[in-house]
Amino acid sequence: MAAERATRLTTTSLLDRLEIRDLLYRYARGVDRRDVDMVGACFTPDCRYDGALASGTVADMLTALPAAMARYERTMHFMGEPAVDLDGDTAHSETPTVAYHLVPEGGGMRVVHVVYRDSLRRTHAGWRIVERNVRRAVD
Repeated sequence: MAAERATRLTTTSLLDRLEIRDLLYRYARGVDRRDVDMVGACFTPDCRYDGALASGTVADMLTALPAAMARYERTMHFMGEPAVDLDGDTAHSETPTVAYHLVPEGGGMRVVHVVYRDSLRRTHAGWRIVERNVRRAVD
């Protein structure tokens, strides 16, 4: 078991995990900043997306995102540490997240618990999400 773990935790695999983690956190930062370009840069152009904002492609999600952002004064996403499984130039991750949504005009705070399940690929520009599935963790 220790030998198997030692072969998995190479410098390259640790750097890949950090780059993937940073990519996932960048997505949340982009949403909280209302920066659609930052959000879009986290995905490949052909990314499949299935979540509350859209079911189809990342382009569908990005089209829906500004209207979703406009419903709230601000948001704040707290992401747990992603569980990342690497396989060469591809990876899978699962990231638990709690998102706080401040509703305008004294509407209070809407809290959503979700899990992002992503498939990722190393591209010439770095790691990018090629498929995202978003599901509520708590109803």
